[in-house]
Amino acid sequence: MNDTNPAAETMRLRALQAMSPARRLSLALGWSRSVRELTRSSLRQQYPELPPQDLHRLLAERLLGKELALKAYGTLPLTE
Repeated sequence: MNDTNPAAETMRLRALQAMSPARRLSLALGWSRSVRELTRSSLRQQYPELPPQDLHRLLAERLLGKELALKAYGTLPLTE
């Protein structure tokens, strides 16, 4: 889905291209942090009783996908 006006998208891309690599990296890291925090907040609302370690595991599944989260963190307690 792309609801961005083509002229606005062109302007956005030009602005990004004009930035230094360090600035683009800084923006990307900030966006990634925001996605993690929004996802974590949503999970806390869905599962308020979940211990922090289980919340972290569930967050990993949402961000990494089930297969990679399983390899990295093991079985999700909610699905046992």
